[in-house]
Amino acid sequence: MFYENKGGFHLSNQTDEKENGKRKYSVPAVDVSFRILTLLSRKKFSHSNLTEIANALTLQPTTCFRVLQQLREDAIVHYDKRTKQYSLGPYLVVLGERAKENSLDIAIILPYLEELSERTGLTSVLVNRIGNTRTTFVAKNEGEDFGLNVSVGRHFSIVDGAYGKCMLAYMGEEESNELLQEVQYTRSLSDNEMNRLKADFPVIRDHGYATNYGETINGVFGVAAPIFNIDDNVDMTINLFGMTAQYNEDELIPKGELLKETAERISAKIKGQGNNLMV
Repeated sequence: MFYENKGGFHLSNQTDEKENGKRKYSVPAVDVSFRILTLLSRKKFSHSNLTEIANALTLQPTTCFRVLQQLREDAIVHYDKRTKQYSLGPYLVVLGERAKENSLDIAIILPYLEELSERTGLTSVLVNRIGNTRTTFVAKNEGEDFGLNVSVGRHFSIVDGAYGKCMLAYMGEEESNELLQEVQYTRSLSDNEMNRLKADFPVIRDHGYATNYGETINGVFGVAAPIFNIDDNVDMTINLFGMTAQYNEDELIPKGELLKETAERISAKIKGQGNNLMV
């Protein structure tokens, strides 16, 4: 139901460079590994040969092959000798389970996703910021009544959806402007689109949640509320998704208020202030 982020991948081949007066560090081998794993996590490329991977990521085949061989040795990717295709490997299952067990934030949030889906019948999703300009779905609970099937691990641009608008709205103005300028080139956003997006930020902060009514994906709505970490920054949002055919836009207001209240409870627990709050 959800589509790929249309922005391109970026790989810096320099380990130490300055951009806009700020020093940026990059380890090419790590970047390539992460990009390969991200590509293989997408349904379209879940089983791909060397040429397909190298072409999709604009990599030299020799570089791509060397990284794949190392990932294969560590069981992080699997290689099928019959089809000559690569796929995600079994050890990622172990890493995923360990990450879920050790991530206090996610452990706190998962029961709230279940509660939201039970109360609304909609799909609830936890979205996390990845790097500067991307977001990803890290956990979900699909509603029984009007739930959408979403894919955990899919990446989207930070200008996509209610979740992206929500994260941008709670950034400092300088940071959000820099990210929007960076995204503008890959997403071809017009000045009018940029201005409309920026105009939403104070409204989002005033309401405590953001909405998207078929703007990113025709026929799909999203509502997002910010989760504040211990530093009072917003790297995660809690979200509800459904079909626009089921609700008018003004009917999203109660959903937004519910998400806002839920996100506040989650934020309080993450900050250690909500030990007595009940889920």
